Amino acid sequence: MNVKRFVAAAAATAAIIGLAATSPAVAQTEPTTSAPTEPTTPAPTEPTTPAPTEPTTPAPTESTTSAPTEPTTSALAEPDPGEGAIRQRYGAMSAAEKAQVGEPAGAEVVADEGLRWQDFTHARFYWTPDTGVTVVRGMIYLGFLERGGHDELGVPITDELASSGGGRYSDFLTRDGVIHSAIYWSTRTGAHLVVGPILEHFRELGEDARFGYPATDTRLTPDAFGAYNHFLTPDAQHENASIYWTQPSGANAVRGAIRDKWAATGWERGPLGYPVTDELSTPDGVGRYNQFNGDGRFPAGIVWSPRTGAHSVQGVIAQRYLELSGPAGVLGYPTTDELGTPDGRGRYNHFTGTGGASVYWTPQTGAHEVYGGIRARWSQLGWERSYLGYPVTGEHDIPQGRASEFENGYVEWHRDTGAVVDFPKN
Repeated sequence: MNVKRFVAAAAATAAIIGLAATSPAVAQTEPTTSAPTEPTTPAPTEPTTPAPTEPTTPAPTESTTSAPTEPTTSALAEPDPGEGAIRQRYGAMSAAEKAQVGEPAGAEVVADEGLRWQDFTHARFYWTPDTGVTVVRGMIYLGFLERGGHDELGVPITDELASSGGGRYSDFLTRDGVIHSAIYWSTRTGAHLVVGPILEHFRELGEDARFGYPATDTRLTPDAFGAYNHFLTPDAQHENASIYWTQPSGANAVRGAIRDKWAATGWERGPLGYPVTDELSTPDGVGRYNQFNGDGRFPAGIVWSPRTGAHSVQGVIAQRYLELSGPAGVLGYPTTDELGTPDGRGRYNHFTGTGGASVYWTPQTGAHEVYGGIRARWSQLGWERSYLGYPVTGEHDIPQGRASEFENGYVEWHRDTGAVVDFPKN
């Protein structure tokens, strides 16, 4: 009997004793005697022979004794919660299931009223009031013990189950109900822990059948601002997908060529920062992209297409790119990462745009797009090293056609003749 039951039983016994002590007693009467009378001398009478009378004896009275009472004992204690449940679960298993878990390897441990467990050769059985008996076994069981068992991960809330991609997993929940996790196992990657929002998003993305097999445990990022797992996609030979989580942006997936480009920039420690979207399809259905949180002031992204590969845009150039509708707009897909200009003053990206397109930025001029025939003319003159310098406006309408203004001049495209002309400012 545990302490709580002992205290409850002691309280019940005390109540019984108290009830007996306060029961009413049978009322008693005081003994009475006849009042004394003065002695009298009887008047003389003739002697008579008294008529014989039958001898009398006092009428027998039934002896009374207290009615016998049944002996009382404390009520039989009920079994403790969960008592025998593990034994019953094991006894109900088939021969094949018993072979998987092995023989009992120790006595059942009662941690408290809400937790019991028992080790077997290849498994551990758990009982809680909420889950009943669950079993963690095999390689997942070993991984569970390596990661601190129920002290760290909590108790299993499922038996070992088959994942969508042919692996195996068990779910766990800390005893305070706060942290939900799972250990996934596959022949390709072994057993790895996936925790909290990353686990939820992994399942939303199709688990190991569609997204990949966990190839690492959930880990904190070096700056401790986020957490991540790396994955091995079903058709890959090395880690090529990840899910990253931060409190502001939640869990987002990065994979393939976009992930490779992000890794080359320094992961979340680089200029792109953390992903704030999953990998998404571009509006034309040709390309793919992820957005990132950049420096916290301006956005960043990596855009991929079969023709151009994966390239990054960031900062003020990325903001302008988004304002112009990104891959669906006049600029098209990036063909370079953001690069520095030869004079060290500015930054730029080139894009596919009709006839070629670019966005150039300097601290003095801001970020402006230049494309088509006007860009071709500027390129012929020597880009920003020409007398024109950097663009100070985007391409815009004029009565004759289209124009861009530069620091030291203009380039115009004339609609009626198709001519492209440049000239300095007065």
